[in-house]
Amino acid sequence: MNEKRFFEDAVEEICTRLAETLISKQRDYGGKSLLDFGELGVLVRANDKMSRLKNLLGNSLEPKNEVIEDSWMDLAGYSVLALLLRSNQMELPMKNVENE
Repeated sequence: MNEKRFFEDAVEEICTRLAETLISKQRDYGGKSLLDFGELGVLVRANDKMSRLKNLLGNSLEPKNEVIEDSWMDLAGYSVLALLLRSNQMELPMKNVENE
């Protein structure tokens, strides 16, 4: 069956993947390190990702540690985290694994 795809479907797919990645990393790292440095700390991390992307894309290099798509996903994730910090939602509790 050849199902027609739409732009909205592609956006939802990427946003779902982004949400899953952010939740997984929040479980691994916790949010305390972001709270120590706030939005400025997120900006520094985002800048590091942008520098990496500029180097890889500008020099047509193949990454050795993670695919370029992962760097773009991380950059989008930092934007979401900054918005959570800005709206004072970064310290919301995580759901228990059993409740998901």
